[in-house]
Amino acid sequence: MKFLKVIFISLFLTSCIGSLTSTVFGIGVNINLDPRSPGLYLDDKLAETLIIKKIVQNDYKQIFLNVKVIDGTAILSGRVEKAEDKLKMTKFAWETAGIKAVRNDIVITDETSFKQRVKDILISSQLSAALLINKKINSRNYNLETINGKIYIYGVARTSSELEEVIKEAKLIPDVAEVVPSIILADNLSRKNYL
Repeated sequence: MKFLKVIFISLFLTSCIGSLTSTVFGIGVNINLDPRSPGLYLDDKLAETLIIKKIVQNDYKQIFLNVKVIDGTAILSGRVEKAEDKLKMTKFAWETAGIKAVRNDIVITDETSFKQRVKDILISSQLSAALLINKKINSRNYNLETINGKIYIYGVARTSSELEEVIKEAKLIPDVAEVVPSIILADNLSRKNYL
């Protein structure tokens, strides 16, 4: 496993843009904007990649799925065709090195109508715009997905007031049935950024 981490980190660092002193890595990724330490960030990204690799290797290429790992917790969302597929996604996440917990928010496809999917896309778009406009929120630290009117928000909040602000913005969106936050406070991360 350490060998894989060394290879991953080497590949990651060779794709640097700008100087290392500004800690800007890859395309559009700025470590300074993420409250996780660079080591924890890389561990989480590696775990995400390994989970996705397992899904693709097991011929689930057509599944609409979002995989996010925050502080060792795998958060799965999206849609699958059968209940068995939902269980397999959980199994793939648990079998991945570095995963301490799994949250499965996956919905089975036949539970969602086409009309509801269109509404869900509109809700997600409205919340994305609201988070981007709100100066109290670092919108790059959040991912979101709407399924059957429920907004699932994943990310890392710098402060508890930012966390409250994100939830408040989500509740203001019309047609939202429920807000399901999976937001970790930066102070509660297992390894904090001491830079």
